[in-house]
Amino acid sequence: MKNILVVDNDPITLHILVGMLKSHSNFFQILSTESIKPALEILAKKKIHVLLTGMHLPESDAFKLSLLLSKNTETRVILITNNSSPPFCAKIKKMASVIHFDQVLDISLLIKRIFTELQIDYGGQIRGLTLSSLLQVLELEGRSCSLLVTTKANIGTLYLTDGKPTAAKAGILTGKSAALHILNWQNVSIDIDYKPKEMSLEITTPLMTLLLESGQIMDEVLSQRLNLRQHNRYDCLVGVEYQINDINYHCYMRDLSEGGAYLETGQPVEVGQRIVLSLYSPMLEHSCAINGKVVRRDKKGIGVRFEELGLKQKQVIRSLIESCCVPISKPSE
Repeated sequence: MKNILVVDNDPITLHILVGMLKSHSNFFQILSTESIKPALEILAKKKIHVLLTGMHLPESDAFKLSLLLSKNTETRVILITNNSSPPFCAKIKKMASVIHFDQVLDISLLIKRIFTELQIDYGGQIRGLTLSSLLQVLELEGRSCSLLVTTKANIGTLYLTDGKPTAAKAGILTGKSAALHILNWQNVSIDIDYKPKEMSLEITTPLMTLLLESGQIMDEVLSQRLNLRQHNRYDCLVGVEYQINDINYHCYMRDLSEGGAYLETGQPVEVGQRIVLSLYSPMLEHSCAINGKVVRRDKKGIGVRFEELGLKQKQVIRSLIESCCVPISKPSE
């Protein structure tokens, strides 16, 4: 996975840029800092592929950081300024590894340039479509690409050549075993990179056979696994608000039950943290506040267990389940 470092001494701008980049792809990891000193410490410890800086840094600091990395062939510097002075522009132009944006009017151009520098031919992110359906479409079209597949707690990659699965990786698994593991994940998001990758041939099994085998594995898992949950869970995509220490945050709720919920959020919420979740039912035209406790944390969000619910809270939850959710028929791996 590629690493992007964002350096800006304005915390609001920093938060916006990091959130914007995270929302576009799972292909890269975002690191951020508000000053040069910690940025240099990160650069010394980690391989950074793209450094994004200059928005609110003094010109002298931006130039110093750019100059330091100008001879580093592994790191591309994208420098964003606003009406910078002609002498500064002239000095930056002499640094071949520095890309200078002065007065960014179209943020999509910046995003496209970042993908280009990372050698990613980004085909977008897909949600709400099963992986098996997408694979059949790509096979029909004979597309070569890599698919980064993520769930709440898992990440894996499938590589296709002319529409056929040729390699896969998921944790320590590779090849066919990794592909079967990924195919059994539920509620996935899929990022597509159409840039061809040179991969050793690890999978020779046809796609339809892989899909049939993964289905058999899932049936065996379902037949052997006891449902230990007290309440049935339901998939959803609902915008919600939650409060921690009197600070409000907005996020998405991705599943819901009378026992708890999963919230997709990038905020650094700790396990054991108590939160107050606000839910609104369009059907009932009522809202309610629910006290809960964070019992699980993963890359994409948090699992919240509700504390004792009153009648009104249960009514709001049930109406949301009825109007906005679908049952989770298979367990998430």
